[in-house]
Amino acid sequence: MDRVLFVDDDENILNGLRRRLHARRPAWKTHFATSGKMALEICDSTDMDVVVSDMRMPSMDGSALLEKIRISHPATTRIILSGFAEDEAILRTVGPAHQYLAKPCDEELLVSTIEHALELKDMLQRPALRALMSGIDAIASPPDTYMRLVEALEDPMAGNDKITAIVSADIALTAEVLKLTNSAYFAITQKISSVSHAIRMIGMDTLKSLALFIGLFQSFTGPSHVTTRLKRLCHRSQQIGVTAALIAEAEGLDKQITLMVPSAGMLSHIGSLVLMMNKPDEMQDVMARVESENISIIDAETEQFGAAHPEIGAYLLGLWGFPGPVVQSVAFHHTPSRVPERTMTPLAAIYVAQLLCRDINNEKRAKPFAEQIDMAYLAEIDKTNRLETWRQIAITVNDQYKALTK
Repeated sequence: MDRVLFVDDDENILNGLRRRLHARRPAWKTHFATSGKMALEICDSTDMDVVVSDMRMPSMDGSALLEKIRISHPATTRIILSGFAEDEAILRTVGPAHQYLAKPCDEELLVSTIEHALELKDMLQRPALRALMSGIDAIASPPDTYMRLVEALEDPMAGNDKITAIVSADIALTAEVLKLTNSAYFAITQKISSVSHAIRMIGMDTLKSLALFIGLFQSFTGPSHVTTRLKRLCHRSQQIGVTAALIAEAEGLDKQITLMVPSAGMLSHIGSLVLMMNKPDEMQDVMARVESENISIIDAETEQFGAAHPEIGAYLLGLWGFPGPVVQSVAFHHTPSRVPERTMTPLAAIYVAQLLCRDINNEKRAKPFAEQIDMAYLAEIDKTNRLETWRQIAITVNDQYKALTK
């Protein structure tokens, strides 16, 4: 039985939820708390699958509560409900919360969001996925540069000079940071050559994602033809992140939410990187099937490994402490319709960006672009008329990346 905790200082709201949810979701074991302190006591006595908290509460607000739950009960999915419109308040919830919902929130959306959270939790705990990951050597430890960056960022005394020194000590990471900063996303007329300046431009979340991806790539010591494929994947992942960020920006997504898009887009195929590094022969078979048998990469990987790269990537990012929205975007970047929201989201931008990047580069695939993209989903989010605009964004990014990698 799934256990869901609702937290709100207004007892009338909780009583209404108690009555309605008992009839709609009898399979849920629902709990209710009127304060952060009470919610923590409930979580300590009973493991919760999902916690849904209001943002504005006395003594301990929703963001502070979910941060404590993140530390003490990391397996619990955390959802915030907020009436705040300010960017700063929204940004505070990005780390501790897996999902942000604006108040007033439609009850159907709330229920479907909880159901989706439970589905994602079940997906990342499947025995086949755990068995696969247990057979991959040393994957539980992220690369050294990434770990040093995380340690420095958690140190309140560490300034930009220390971060710059860590990045500068890694030649490959330095090159990628400068390349990304000079890409189309930042629209800078003057070339950036200072690592310190570049770091300030791209932001710490994107920097960590880049360090993780490049670090994994550098650790590979296999055949040269696989190394070439990995390098191409690294560059393509950067393109996806930049393209998705520009699409999100063009669609008017909130500035603070848009800031996570380059990171999530870049990491969308980290599961592919891990499979190529650790199962190169099997991945060769997978790609051959995709090209010759009219089968999707997801189906081919699942048949070969018992799991596909989206859930593998999401599993690892959850293990390594990445924010919930990034984990969700990685988990569903091939199947955005499985997520309840029917509005333009970072996930939607990443989904379209990866298909456009692949199509523009004429990569071998089982189906043409028009047959791959989920037009019914685009219709539901009212964006079918934006495809050509998004394609032009992807072309611009692709052209600039070609120039940068010459």
